[in-house]
Amino acid sequence: MGSADPREQAHEGLLLLKEAILLLLAHNPDGLRNAEVAEMLDIHSDYQGDQKDYLSWSVLGLLLNEGKVIRKGKRYFVA
Repeated sequence: MGSADPREQAHEGLLLLKEAILLLLAHNPDGLRNAEVAEMLDIHSDYQGDQKDYLSWSVLGLLLNEGKVIRKGKRYFVA
C-alpha cells in the first residue's frame, strides 16, 4: 500500500467505482438495474445470504445526486 491516508484511499476508491459504473452505463444504452450493475462489476454485497447490493446502490445514489445518472423505473442511465 502507498503512503496515502485512509480517507484519501477511500475517496480514490469511490472515484474509481463511480467511473466504472458510468462507463458500464455508457456501454448499455438501454439502462441497467442495480442488481445488473453489481453483477457485471462483481461487487455483490449480501447480508446473511440475502443479496442486497448496497455498494452499487449507494454509488448509484451519489451519481444521481451529482446529476451524472438518471433513473427511469428500476433502470439507471447516463444523464
